[in-house]
Amino acid sequence: MKDEIWNHIVKRLSHTETSTSKKELDLWLAEDSDNKRKYQESAMLWHLTGKLKSEETFEIPDLKADSISANSRPKQQYYWAYGMAAACIAALFIFGLNFINNNKQKRVTEWTIQTASPGKILSVTLPDRSTVMLNSGSSIRYQKDFLKNNNRLVQLSGEAFFDVRHQRKQPFVVESGKIKTVVYGTSFNIRAYKSESHIQVSVTSGKVGVLKNEDKSKPIFLLPHNSLTFDTLAKTFSKVLTSMATAEDWRNGSLIFEQTPIMEVLATLSRRFNVEFDTTAYKHPSCKLTARFEHKDLAAILKTIQTVMNIEIKKIDQTIYLKGGNACKEN
Repeated sequence: MKDEIWNHIVKRLSHTETSTSKKELDLWLAEDSDNKRKYQESAMLWHLTGKLKSEETFEIPDLKADSISANSRPKQQYYWAYGMAAACIAALFIFGLNFINNNKQKRVTEWTIQTASPGKILSVTLPDRSTVMLNSGSSIRYQKDFLKNNNRLVQLSGEAFFDVRHQRKQPFVVESGKIKTVVYGTSFNIRAYKSESHIQVSVTSGKVGVLKNEDKSKPIFLLPHNSLTFDTLAKTFSKVLTSMATAEDWRNGSLIFEQTPIMEVLATLSRRFNVEFDTTAYKHPSCKLTARFEHKDLAAILKTIQTVMNIEIKKIDQTIYLKGGNACKEN
């Protein structure tokens, strides 16, 4: 929370809040019960200072009372009231400082981000010595105090192959879009590009559990050669048994497309070879491609696509222009 929240609290308690401060304070109070508790403690101290009036104070017995005139007693009472009020205000001020400092401490979370730029594949070793191979145009992030948390949490955008070291008391969790994958020690691949309408998890060794981020029910478990696809639009899972770990072939330089939408094929090529595609003049974006390219360069891949789909292809610098193409059946 921003440090300005303390100023908003003071404005409300002193009846000087603006529409902006009211809105921000109400949003902060609605976030959780701990914020409400902090506000109530502030209000209690604030009102305590307002109740310390002179007529409500008491006198401290004075051993020299006989020698003090009656006129001096009210003055002593006022001093006492002011002293108590000052003490409460000081306590309120200290509370405010602690409030702000505590919020600062809660707020600061440092993350490490690793990114494989287009055209590159990046290998990353995590603090627990697990390894991650990032496909082109992919990134992960994890907290700098990675090993101090209950879970070893990694957030993925794109595609990556994980080889996780076993730690029984500290599960490894990968958040990828709308799902999370929980493991203790295994190797698996996750494909979760934001531009694609599905997320795929494929297991090479060990066992993983996959579930939706907001789901508290039992996860779907995957064993070696199991693959699970999550439809991000329908929010449904489909599980298949694969004879080959084709989802991981990208690590060996291969590109496998099985009835893959052509626009997804182009997005994959764009990441792999760091190029852009202009499909303004391409008339059949619903077509799908089935092909296997093993250690082929971009020119060879484009030539195959051009022949199979009858597409006119022209490359100018880093932009590839597509035109025409055969009509194909809708699947």
